[in-house]
Amino acid sequence: MKAACVQCRVRKVRCDGTVPRCRTCERLNFQCSFEQDGSRGQYAPRLPPKCRGTKACHECRAMKVRCSGDTPKCTNCQRRNKPCTYSSKTGSSQATDASSSRDDSASASTSEATVSPELQRSSIATGSQADIFDPVVDESSPASSPSDELVISLVNQYFERLYALPSYSFLHQATVIQRCRDKTIDRALKLALCAITAIYFDKHHSERDGWTQEAERLILDRLEEPSIFKIQASLLLIRYRAAVGQFPRAFIMAGLAARWAVALRLNYEHSKLGPVAQEVRRRTFWSLYLLEDSFCVGLKEFELFDPDTIYLQLPCEDVDFHQERQVSTGYLQPGKGLEPEVMGSRAAFVRLAFIRRAIMRLNRRISMKEVSLSDLFSSMERFQNDLLRLRTKLAPSDQYPPSNPQELHQPPQYAIMHMSWHQCHCDLYRIFLTEYPESTPHAAIEGMSAPDRALMKDKCLSHAEQIVKVLSDFAQHKDERDMLEFDAAVCAYHGARLILFGTYTGRDNTGLPMQMAISKAQLCLDVITRYFDFSAQLKSMRQELERVIQQHKLWLESSDHRAIQAVDPAPKSPPKLSKDAYIRQRLAIHSLLRQSDFVDDSRDAAPEPPSEPALSWTASTEDEQPPPEPQTDWSSKEPYPLNDPITDPNLLFGLPYGGVGLDLNAWACSTAGTQDLNGYLADFDEQYMY
Repeated sequence: MKAACVQCRVRKVRCDGTVPRCRTCERLNFQCSFEQDGSRGQYAPRLPPKCRGTKACHECRAMKVRCSGDTPKCTNCQRRNKPCTYSSKTGSSQATDASSSRDDSASASTSEATVSPELQRSSIATGSQADIFDPVVDESSPASSPSDELVISLVNQYFERLYALPSYSFLHQATVIQRCRDKTIDRALKLALCAITAIYFDKHHSERDGWTQEAERLILDRLEEPSIFKIQASLLLIRYRAAVGQFPRAFIMAGLAARWAVALRLNYEHSKLGPVAQEVRRRTFWSLYLLEDSFCVGLKEFELFDPDTIYLQLPCEDVDFHQERQVSTGYLQPGKGLEPEVMGSRAAFVRLAFIRRAIMRLNRRISMKEVSLSDLFSSMERFQNDLLRLRTKLAPSDQYPPSNPQELHQPPQYAIMHMSWHQCHCDLYRIFLTEYPESTPHAAIEGMSAPDRALMKDKCLSHAEQIVKVLSDFAQHKDERDMLEFDAAVCAYHGARLILFGTYTGRDNTGLPMQMAISKAQLCLDVITRYFDFSAQLKSMRQELERVIQQHKLWLESSDHRAIQAVDPAPKSPPKLSKDAYIRQRLAIHSLLRQSDFVDDSRDAAPEPPSEPALSWTASTEDEQPPPEPQTDWSSKEPYPLNDPITDPNLLFGLPYGGVGLDLNAWACSTAGTQDLNGYLADFDEQYMY
């Protein structure tokens, strides 16, 4: 058996053993170990230069996909419409220069020696030896960890400012702070806590991305070992990725966290645990359940958990959590266990999220003409009863408006819960707004009498007014440390648009009524901007609300009152996915899934057949069409002068809740054999509940 030279062994290629120089080294112009230095009788090898092709662009490296290396844009970036940038090629000329062989060898040895053992082990575990010398990995090295003092400061700020929000209330404050002081806290969780706090309060811009990368690396290095700490850290990292605009990563990580949760059976009770561990477990699961609303609402194929498989109690109140009391809070679906006489605000918020998703599934089925009118009214009556029952179960101190005017300052979850309750009604009655931009109602609804539809419209607009009133009360009586949940921005956005729509389509739509509607919408925009200016996820929502407000201002100032453009004149192009899915899903403007820009590359799975007009993929109706020309020629004008929406007392003119009663049974009883639905549309085929 012929011996192989050193160069071929290092490069792991076949060596033909030719002396004095193998053919491989001769072809690549390498110094072969078979060559001997006659003057010293020793072999002085030179490390071969790297013969890899063009380095991948930053986008492909981040996604860990093969890069074509094309300039100015690689194939992947062209297809995904992403910016394409390459690293500079400094030092490549020296690598191929024979005169610097010993310097290169020494430099390579020095670089290898400076790599931390932990980083080397990570690279070996992931099968990526070349990434050891990647400068991008240096950001996530242990050297970038925050100091102990900084960790304590950020963790304290997390519990002082963010802990009140339902999405961030899954940690036990005393335990986490004590572990931070003892330096026994899970490292990934510690870094995730620091990163999410830093981005909320605009701190440590240069370090927080490195903390996030290191936390993710620690989590994914042991992907197959789920733990409660990994799920908690993932919850924070997903929120962080969404806030900085890395929507696809956030979406995929949510699925991974859900897998870990069901692997640990977090959707079941664990009666052998102590009160604190039990509640931490419950709150972690429910925070993950609430995360689903960031991606879509009412789409069954994207649900992280099937509600029928959740056998876990709802979260308890903070006072019970901190005092380690065992309490009964009820379950997500009434009927799975004993119901408490009084429901806390945290449990109520989770159940409201469940009801809203069911309402949105109903709306989606109506838009696809899959629901009969009798079933629609039967379902609406059930939703109304469930919402009313939930409200009556709230404690007197949690009712809105509060009985004592001095109690207007309430914790953030109080305002968020009541905004969500009114948003459920808006989603329910919005079905009957035939002129609303996103409404595609049932044909039978369009055939209803005008007075009946007017009653439903009034109810919808009344609840929209209540959303703005709750938000205005919060803005006027807030504590400077208070923060708002993501769902509050969604409710404010829809409430503002409904108020503008209701005023514009009303009888008296000029003068003071329109000015008041614009003021209320501006209040919603100001609150969203103030509390969520850092969030890339809500950027498109803010821009759309700004556009709608500006249109109504221009309409009010114009003399001819031309019709308002209901649709964005420069809409986002349809995603490069199945057109059938695009039509059925109708994702919201704030949906992470909509903003992820996933590309269906199924065409690359096999070569396309010969071009035939009837069968050609290129003739598919799913190809992008140019956006329609805008139908407006308004010029931008000076914004309409408004008072400060946060402090203006004239904003509190919401319509009273209730109003004219509406008997849904009177509509539904004319159809014989109305089904008695168990739960929310349970008798319908589940596969059509989108």
